[in-house]
Amino acid sequence: MKSSQEDLLDKVSFIASGPNRDLLCQFVEFLYEREGEYFSPEDLAAIQEGLAQIERGETISWEELKRELGW
Repeated sequence: MKSSQEDLLDKVSFIASGPNRDLLCQFVEFLYEREGEYFSPEDLAAIQEGLAQIERGETISWEELKRELGW
């Protein structure tokens, strides 16, 4: 049976070899640079809500977001 760390590393390796590699790299760099800073309870709640929205299919494309923002 795999440990949770081994399972996490397997998932990271899988994502790193796919189309979301750049996003994963940016997120890892963001976390690494925080050096001891942790997410607040509010941050964690916002992340959880964002993940729930993704699970429900409540997403828009990058192109659609850029149009909404006028980029």
